[in-house]
Amino acid sequence: MASDERPPVKEFLDMLADILAEKYFERVGDRVKKIPELRRLITAKEASQYLSLSTDTIYRMASLKKLPYLKIGDRVLFDIKTIDQWIERHLIKEKEWKREELKAEIERDKSDAKGSKESDLLTLLKKKGKD
Repeated sequence: MASDERPPVKEFLDMLADILAEKYFERVGDRVKKIPELRRLITAKEASQYLSLSTDTIYRMASLKKLPYLKIGDRVLFDIKTIDQWIERHLIKEKEWKREELKAEIERDKSDAKGSKESDLLTLLKKKGKD
């Protein structure tokens, strides 16, 4: 009798395993759809998370045409690739930082040079006044 029960149990377990595997892949598929990195168009909320800004700021920037967006019906969507390009365009590069540092250093040197020239001139005038 025990041998008669085994085949139906095995079939049942195989069927159950297939159903579980199918459900698992459906859930994974649903999760993949929710991950912004795997989709090209994202919502304002997802864009705010992506850029670490508030959703209000995202909408404000889009309305001021400072952030590229796509409007489909009533939905405002953002293209990940375009946002990445926008980031690259607005990124302050290392060369620009160095250029700013050099400008500040040159201006500092110029003001120091003026100060030293003035002090040298004052010293010279004092010496002549003593003579």
